[in-house]
Amino acid sequence: MQPGLVGFKDLLREFRGLSSWAVGGSMAVPFAAALASLSPPWPPAIVLLTAIAELVALIYVYQFLKTARRQTVNRILVLSGLLLAVFGAVYLVAVSLYTYQVPISSERFVKGYQCTPDAAAVFRDKCPDLGLDELKTAEYDADRLWTARSIAVTRIAIVALWLASFIALSVLVGGFLVYQMGESRVKRKNGRAAQLP
Repeated sequence: MQPGLVGFKDLLREFRGLSSWAVGGSMAVPFAAALASLSPPWPPAIVLLTAIAELVALIYVYQFLKTARRQTVNRILVLSGLLLAVFGAVYLVAVSLYTYQVPISSERFVKGYQCTPDAAAVFRDKCPDLGLDELKTAEYDADRLWTARSIAVTRIAIVALWLASFIALSVLVGGFLVYQMGESRVKRKNGRAAQLP
């Protein structure tokens, strides 16, 4: 593995290239997911936050795994793969249960998990699992149906699941790349040593 920032820049280049290859274009993974309407509806800058979280994860991966043994890297790859599957699945369930899209504008918003007293009085049998019919009566305003606290907690939970998924993905891909870059350097070094008289 190359020392210092040179090796980290190589890791970033490889990560960017692998991300581009994975989505079949020139965009990084979070940008492609945003275009596919998979990103959380809140906050508006989620793609930028995701890119920052991925960069921080890569910094940790590079710092702690650049000299790690194969067995350690394998364990981290398995764990990060499992976490990616779990966080990704839970994220998709949360998005399907706790977000809605306004039919006319196609804007997406987050629901809450606790109804306001007015909504509970009107929709007592359905609260807090209100759908588009109930939202239509409230002009698609979530604040009129769910408490502000429950909406805020739901937003944070969805964003946390999203970021955890991408951090796990970054650790998985970054760990693989760091180890492979180190292996290829060792092979080149051994090859040069074998050629010397």
